[in-house]
Amino acid sequence: MSLNILTFLLVLICFPLLLAGLPNPDPDTMQPFKPSTTTIPAFPEQSNLAGCPLDLPNELFHGIKSACGSGSSASGHLHRIRCCPVLAAWLYSAYSATALSRASKVIPGTATGRSPSYDMPLLPDDSETCVDGLSKGLKEKGIELVRPNETCDVVYCYCGIRLHPLSCPEAFSMNQKGNLVGDKRVKKLERNCLSNSHNVNGFPGLGGCSKCLKSLYLLNSKKTLNSSKSEDRTIRIHNKDCQLMGLTWLLAKNRTAYIHTVTAVFRALMMSTDGSDPQSCTLSSDGMPLAVDSSEIYNNSLSIYHQVPIFATMALTCLLNFLLVVPSTKF
Repeated sequence: MSLNILTFLLVLICFPLLLAGLPNPDPDTMQPFKPSTTTIPAFPEQSNLAGCPLDLPNELFHGIKSACGSGSSASGHLHRIRCCPVLAAWLYSAYSATALSRASKVIPGTATGRSPSYDMPLLPDDSETCVDGLSKGLKEKGIELVRPNETCDVVYCYCGIRLHPLSCPEAFSMNQKGNLVGDKRVKKLERNCLSNSHNVNGFPGLGGCSKCLKSLYLLNSKKTLNSSKSEDRTIRIHNKDCQLMGLTWLLAKNRTAYIHTVTAVFRALMMSTDGSDPQSCTLSSDGMPLAVDSSEIYNNSLSIYHQVPIFATMALTCLLNFLLVVPSTKF
């Protein structure tokens, strides 16, 4: 057998193995996440304070697309429990720097011991301008959110996510340097909500989510017992502000460490349909603690790369066989 024929046969045998080892070039899953971020004011001609600066990292776009995008489900329809918690966590993460910087303007006015009247008009709601900024960023990435219908948007109408300056003077205050700081309850919240290596498949366990949820309620120092309806409403809104500020604080402190747990907590809060505070986190119908997000997609894409050395080893074996066969061949 000639050398050319032998070479051809070996290449023919080994080529499919080499081809199988190549990763699928899907840009949505194979692109590594970079820490670079973009701040997008809602209206470029205005200053950042007049608009709504959002921190929009690549992970945000991947997370929202996987949970709320047009290809997030086989039916093409939105799933509230899958989409809304992920959308809320990432949107509050993007809004966290703006929200906490504006909190300093709200806390001094409510630190006198008097309960703010929430029956009066609230400070300007940032939802509309922030959603405009988010929509612009998603559009630039070619991401389209599935709308439940033509008259209802996903963020404000469908998921009920409203962004406004937050205030929780019982747990947060300004120090002498003018920085926003949390008290011992906030420190406990940071410890109990921290994702760790004991999580299952990258998601916080139900016990960890429930522990975080209970720590979140400790930020609320006011109860609704034995009070009038108007006072109840004021206290409920204020307590919700404390919860949102606590979750926003975690996302601003370390988005990577807290994003999974915060998403699970948002899901527990959103599943409560009677307005009460859930005391624990529960599984969804598909057995997932929270919706699939960017980190799971990213980890799955990495597994493809981990297969490459296996096929490279097989190719090397073919080459060694070739080198061993050639000397024994007579021409």
